[in-house]
Formats: sequence, structure tokens, C-alpha cells
Amino acid sequence: MKKIFTLIAVLFSVTTFAAPAPGPKASKISISNNDRAMMQVKIDGNLYNLNNTFVMDNIRTGNHSITIYKTESAGFRKKTSMIYNSSMYVAPAQLIDIDINRNGKVVVKTTTNKFDRDNRYDRDDRNDHYGRH
Repeated sequence: MKKIFTLIAVLFSVTTFAAPAPGPKASKISISNNDRAMMQVKIDGNLYNLNNTFVMDNIRTGNHSITIYKTESAGFRKKTSMIYNSSMYVAPAQLIDIDINRNGKVVVKTTTNKFDRDNRYDRDDRNDHYGRH
């Protein structure tokens, strides 16, 4: 009985220490295409085809380069043009939402997850909800 209890205690402690440490929340890049032309996106040198929606999860924190190319057909010829080129800093737990409208205009929105691990709103002024002190 003593050996079984010791074995269970050792296994429990090993599994507890083997659990991953809570780190920064992952960031995400989401690109939505409403244009009918063929689009390609290049993120940090890697080229991806963009149909309607493209999502890249678990983006590391730091600077990233994003370039979007639009290919239009004109008869037998194809014309490729760059419609967006930027280098941006991605923060932890940040969502970068890139929308391409029907005219090929690019709109970039960034949001940061302001919830802590217990799903409570992370505020410094917890008692000051309406500007009162």
C-alpha cells in the first residue's frame, strides 16, 4: 500500500510540473477579401493564396511584414499589383483584422484582448466606472 501511495504521489507531482506555464496569449492576423480579383498575401516572406478569409493564429510578438498582391485578368493577360505593404508590430494577445473591400481598398483594425485569465475586464480604475471617484 505504501508503494502504491508513493507511486501515485510521484506521478501527480510529475504531471503537475510538466504542465505548460501560462504565457502570453497568442496573437492573430485575419484577412477578409470582398474583391473578386485573385489576391495573395505575403507575411514575413511566405506567400499565401487569399480566397475569402485567411486567418493565421499563434503569431509571435514582434515586427512582421505584410504585403497584399491583387491579380486582375484582362483578356489573356494578367496584371499583378501591390495594394498593401506594411511592417507592423504585433503585441501579445493582439488581433489584426485586415479587410479588403470590393474596390480593393485595404482597412486595418487592431484590437488587444483586455481580459485576464479569469475573463474579468482588466482595468486599473476598477471603482471608477463612470468617471466618478
